[in-house]
Amino acid sequence: MTNRPRQIATRAIRSAVRFGAERIAASDRLMDIVYDLSNETNFAGLAEHEEMLSDTVRVGAYHRAIHRAVRPGDVVLDLGTGAGLLAMIASRAGAAKVYAVEHSDFIDVAREIALHNGITNIEFVQANSREFTPPEPIDLLLHEQMGDELFNENMIENVLDLRDRVLRSGGRIVPPKFALFVEPVSMHRSRAVRRFWNIDLPDGIDLHAVERSPIAERFRSDRSEQYWVRPGSVAATVGDPRPILEFDLATLPGIEALATEHVIERTAHTDAIVDGIAIWFEARFDDDTTLSTSPLEPITSWGNRVYRVDREIARGDTIRVQVGMGRLVDPNTWTIEPLPA
Repeated sequence: MTNRPRQIATRAIRSAVRFGAERIAASDRLMDIVYDLSNETNFAGLAEHEEMLSDTVRVGAYHRAIHRAVRPGDVVLDLGTGAGLLAMIASRAGAAKVYAVEHSDFIDVAREIALHNGITNIEFVQANSREFTPPEPIDLLLHEQMGDELFNENMIENVLDLRDRVLRSGGRIVPPKFALFVEPVSMHRSRAVRRFWNIDLPDGIDLHAVERSPIAERFRSDRSEQYWVRPGSVAATVGDPRPILEFDLATLPGIEALATEHVIERTAHTDAIVDGIAIWFEARFDDDTTLSTSPLEPITSWGNRVYRVDREIARGDTIRVQVGMGRLVDPNTWTIEPLPA
């Protein structure tokens, strides 16, 4: 009996939390706030910034693009400045003034780095970008709020808000253009993780009993249907990659303009095992600079989610995949499934 009041209280708390979560999930604005708060937590430590600052592909692309984009006398705003790198590159490239906006306390680290480097034309602003209005029009808006699946750090909402409120007519956004890829891939066989019953074992040991086993079914989990690519494990795409989404932040009217339902078709170049469907993106800074998070390109600090398939395909055959992106900013609501052969 002593546990009875505790059980009642626990049920009441669960019910209240579930009610609140459902209301939040039903509101785009409230979900935006949740993602903003999540980002503040996710990038508030040295370890996270060490990984990003050590990413030479990322740093090199931004360095080249910013030095091309900044014009003498430009007023620049760096959205989500983090350690302040993009703001400091803009200053070195000739900006007259840089507003470095960051909502977490990590801005104190960025401020200290700028001081150490003798950079004095950056104004560090601790605020959510939607609550900040600079005292002058912005010539160049810098941002790096791309998540592993591109949209899941509120990039579009935050950039378009600043574009529409503070960017002067004719102002520029860096990077402006993006492409999202959802592609069937084959792994190097030494690094492939096949379904339990498809794994080849020595001495004739056969695992096919597990395929339709009610006993094994008890141990199956949704998590087994997705995994993160290990560096260097993808051998090839099954067909020619083509983006399912392409957009320009300078002209995109809003996130609702992006289609969330797609069917992709790819024709196999050779006999292969389709191990999964991988996600990556490209940030297109200008005609000469593109940053790709493809698992077939040099490794970056972004990861690649893979939806498991494990289907054999012959050269010339076509695989069709249904892509549903319930809420663009929340990849956990996405469904990516191959259609029946």
